[in-house]
Amino acid sequence: MKKIEVKNFKLYTTAVISIEWKEDLLNVNLDLAMMLKMMRLEGLTEADIQRFSEQGKPIPFKKVTLFLFQDDDKPGQYYTDESFDEEDDPTVFYVEIKE
Repeated sequence: MKKIEVKNFKLYTTAVISIEWKEDLLNVNLDLAMMLKMMRLEGLTEADIQRFSEQGKPIPFKKVTLFLFQDDDKPGQYYTDESFDEEDDPTVFYVEIKE
């Protein structure tokens, strides 16, 4: 297998991340800054994250609160993040972190 070394690149940090909430998986649009903030608020260290990753387990959050925005005219429906087109699949929710 060929090994390619990559240097001097740009990293795009907007990512579709899934959260498990009330027995559902919701796809949310979180960027790297938001994920780092969540880890800081939760008190997670890099070693904690590494351990979850190595074990193939999701990262539990008990202290962090996320906001999803519900459409007033459509109870049970949430706004899809505007950075994703309607043709994109799956639905991705806009998220803010509670301060």
